[in-house]
This record gives sequence, structure tokens and C-alpha cells, in this order.
Amino acid sequence: MSFLRHLPCPKCNSKDNLGEYDDHYFCFGCKYYHAKDDVFSLRKRINNQHKKQSTETEMLINVKDIPQKAMKWLLKYGITPDEIKKYKFSWNPIRNMLVLLETKDYWQGRNFGFGPKYQSNGNKPLTIYGNGDIIVLVEDVLSAVKIARLRNEFCSLPLLGSSVSKQVEHRLVKLNKPVYVWLDRDKAIQAVRIKNRLKSLGLSSKVIVTNLDPKEYNKSELIVWLKSR
Repeated sequence: MSFLRHLPCPKCNSKDNLGEYDDHYFCFGCKYYHAKDDVFSLRKRINNQHKKQSTETEMLINVKDIPQKAMKWLLKYGITPDEIKKYKFSWNPIRNMLVLLETKDYWQGRNFGFGPKYQSNGNKPLTIYGNGDIIVLVEDVLSAVKIARLRNEFCSLPLLGSSVSKQVEHRLVKLNKPVYVWLDRDKAIQAVRIKNRLKSLGLSSKVIVTNLDPKEYNKSELIVWLKSR
């Protein structure tokens, strides 16, 4: 994301508070935001993304103090202060983002500013939460954290999306444990495809389909869904 120039704001009529970037406009006065959708800007955005993917992971400068708006969001899903500390959640004040996962080669965070709800950069890691005998594939970090509470029986691997890479497949085959696929409801067809693929690789696998994301359920509800036939 590169700054280009200052412009008049169409909302608050300031002379130069509107900043033009290569993919959006943002007013530093009234907070007006508008994403660019012309062909030139979209093409430039795609090219920038390709360049970013070919370079080293962008480094973040984070702080441990998480602001109230982000804490409120975590508490909404029952995430405890001990879990925040254990999984090293942090706050990036520059991006206005709650960093949920950060390794040497990757980071992902929940955006509390303008733009996409989730932001990430780098190569997705294989991070297993918990030590159970059954691996539950989920889309996001918070769902993985909550399933990790079910020690000795279930552990979880967040896909950080809804697809399974060859790298993940190889890791699952090597671990040789039963795999449950629990994606968001709108990804049910994708979940079935993943299950069938894992079965073709010789792994015991099943799909769980629920109205809510795994992170929306409490411990007892998670157990009910995970043990249902």
C-alpha cells in the first residue's frame, strides 16, 4: 500500500485531508474511506500482491497491551486472559490490528480499522493447537484455541482459510490420526471434498456441519458436536 498524494475530500470538503493510495482513498479528517475499483488500480493491486509474495514476510512491530475494542471481541468468544498470553496474541497499533498468529514467515490478524476483516502475510504455517488424538481442521485461530481446551482427545489445526495444501496433507498423513473437518457452514461442500481427499490418502475422516463457527460454541457444546455421529 503506497501513498500517492493529498486531495480535497468529497465528504467534508477539506482541501487536502484526503490521502490517495494505490488501492484506496482515506480522509484524515472525517475518516472517509473509498476503495479503488477501476481496472488500472485493480491490476496494480494484483501486481503488488505478486511482488509481496516473492519477498520476505513483512515484519510487524507489536505491543502486548490489547485495546478494549479488541479485548471485547475476544471475550465475545470466551477467550481467556491466560489463553491470550499462552498463544501470544498482541496488538499492532500501526495497522489497528489484533495479531492472532505470528511466526518467522507468516502473520495473521483481525483488522479493527478500514479494509478486509482479516489480514495476513507470508507462507501459512502448520500450527497444531492442543495434544489430542483426533485432529480437527478449522478455518480460524480462535476456533483452534477453543478446541485445544479438549485435551487428550482433540487437537486442532487452523487452515487459515478453507483449503488444504499439499504440505498439510503430507503432515496429516505422517501423523496418521483421525481427522475431522469442521469449516463454516457456507463451506460445507468444500469440507466434504477435503474429507474425501483425506480418505483417499488412507486417513479416517468425517465432516461436521453446524449453523455456527466452532469458536461460537462453549466447551460442552463443542464436545457434543465433535462426538456426534
